Amino acid sequence: MTERRDRYLPPSTGDDSAAVLDEAIGSLGTLRSMEWVGDAGVSLHLLTSLIKEAESRFARAVADARDQDYSWAAIADLLGVTRASAWQRYAGRTEGNRTPAAD
Repeated sequence: MTERRDRYLPPSTGDDSAAVLDEAIGSLGTLRSMEWVGDAGVSLHLLTSLIKEAESRFARAVADARDQDYSWAAIADLLGVTRASAWQRYAGRTEGNRTPAAD
């Protein structure tokens, strides 16, 4: 009999993540000296910038999870994808994306 693996918290959205994202958009607009309130184009630019930044961090986060002995199945659950999909996308990208060890 195969032991059932634990389920991890899948990605979700809600008032909490919306509030954090709204704050991030406002902060980035301020840092870039962009008046974003009411300007859909500026809002779109700021939101896209945040998405691109978040996407650029996935490979390192996955590599760090593997270093902490997370299985591909657990990582897939956290990403909200299948195990095969997580492995295909990140297996070859984890080696060069590890967080440096603390001295």
